[in-house]
Amino acid sequence: MSENMELMGDIARAIVSSGKMQGVEWVEISIVVTVDESGEASEIFGYAYDEKGNYTAVAPKLREIEQPVAAYREWLRQDGDKGFRKILFQFNRVSRKVNADFEYENLGRWQVTPKNVDAIIAQLRPNLGE
Repeated sequence: MSENMELMGDIARAIVSSGKMQGVEWVEISIVVTVDESGEASEIFGYAYDEKGNYTAVAPKLREIEQPVAAYREWLRQDGDKGFRKILFQFNRVSRKVNADFEYENLGRWQVTPKNVDAIIAQLRPNLGE
């Protein structure tokens, strides 16, 4: 297994084992974590999607996911690079596929507002099945 997949697996395991996920029926999940300039996780939100596409707003506690996110950020970071400021982590627990996207400058990316909430929920849906 590649180091990239191993680190992404650590993030997925932190999400799945979170107490906040207990009792939530889901197949796919998208979690957005914001990281401050020092590399510390400062904000988290996400959505769990069931087989029919229905969603539930959910996210693990920051302390449950900050270490694997920080390790992944450091592994990706190049010399002289500040590292990502946001990570969108997506996981399908049936297909076991993962995806990550990063934001380095625009802290407004993936920001949920009353005007865009439905669009963001649809945009963040992973669609990693099969």
